[in-house]
Amino acid sequence: MGVLAKIKKYQRVIANFFSLSLINGISHILALFTVPYLIRVLGIDNYGAYTFMYVLAQYMLLAGNYGFKFSVTRQVSVFRDDKRKISTIFNATIFARLFITLLVIILGLIFVTIFLNGDDLLMYLFAFGIVFGDIFIPTWLFQGMEEMRYLTIVNVISKFVFAVLIFIFIKQPADYVYVILLNSLGYIAAGIFSTWIAVKHFGLHFAIPRISDVKSQFKDGWHIFVSNIGMELYRNSNVFLLRVFVGETAVGIFGSIEKLVKAAQSILNALPQAFFPYVSRKFYSGNARNNVVALERLLKWAFLLLFVVDVVFVCSPKLISIYLALDYNIVKYLVWLLAPVLLFGCLNYIIGIVGLVNMGASDKFQRNIWITAATSVTFMLLFCREYSYYAAAIAWTWAEFILFVLCYRSVWNIKHRKEVA
Repeated sequence: MGVLAKIKKYQRVIANFFSLSLINGISHILALFTVPYLIRVLGIDNYGAYTFMYVLAQYMLLAGNYGFKFSVTRQVSVFRDDKRKISTIFNATIFARLFITLLVIILGLIFVTIFLNGDDLLMYLFAFGIVFGDIFIPTWLFQGMEEMRYLTIVNVISKFVFAVLIFIFIKQPADYVYVILLNSLGYIAAGIFSTWIAVKHFGLHFAIPRISDVKSQFKDGWHIFVSNIGMELYRNSNVFLLRVFVGETAVGIFGSIEKLVKAAQSILNALPQAFFPYVSRKFYSGNARNNVVALERLLKWAFLLLFVVDVVFVCSPKLISIYLALDYNIVKYLVWLLAPVLLFGCLNYIIGIVGLVNMGASDKFQRNIWITAATSVTFMLLFCREYSYYAAAIAWTWAEFILFVLCYRSVWNIKHRKEVA
């Protein structure tokens, strides 16, 4: 197959890759300005308090997203030419998300009222906008239809609104309680625009779904949802445990470096994200062994790219310490400890989400995630009091490595017919 033919074959994948890269690039270019500004204006303690509440909001988003981000994307990619089916999927998913979100908000309100102080309660109330705005941002629709340019527009609106409002309204340390409110306004703006696109461009309309359709979405997304919970435990529980056992200063230091790592990950994950709907269709009708061979080929190319990125990251502590205005020695060790996260974290996205989920092996991925989460949380409980943010960095790196080994073992077994995908 010639070069032009290959480009034509992967035309949508390439377009989606550039759309996702643009989303992540703009998001993190804006973050380059907002993160150091917030640290300087709020102080590291207040920035840590905001980071903790933002992580709590991400837990609510996790519950509200259920497993739909991947299960529904897969459905949309398979049935994208059937407008009636897509409308059914759209309405069932929106109603399912509303139900879960209301339940989680009530439970979270009970937790915050009992265990946290007045400012935390206020920030929690402000965070509602993030959760409700996100319900009406159907990432799974845009990704499954392979129309990621719309998601690009939506995300740019959300991040740009947030960034502009930060510089207008956040002027003193006491303003830290309002940062999460500005996050919410960005999500709400994006949600309104997303809904307009879904109705206008895709011809979808709101309707009360059948209970059976809603149940079907819950059933299809269950294994991915449970996997996502485990993933969040080893990726975000570090911040939560640092807040409980060490304090907000540790959260602020670790959280600022963590944001840079996650920013780099989101940019690197643009390619496998773009491939996800394409691979869904290919694996849907493909042979298990051939699917694994294709996945291994993708992993080899990804490893080469990620290794180069890792080397650059390891050489960056001086720049990062200047950028974040943090102690060089602390930054240096955190960067060195977290460097493998970039490598194994992105490989895990490919082998777990793009690979095992699309092969129908979500239960295997779920099992691997929970083994990883249990290991990470146990490590943090044993060592975070003594080693603070260094323990958090080690736990995250170790978790990503364990997950890679477990997921590769699952793929190996599928390839050699020891498991049925």
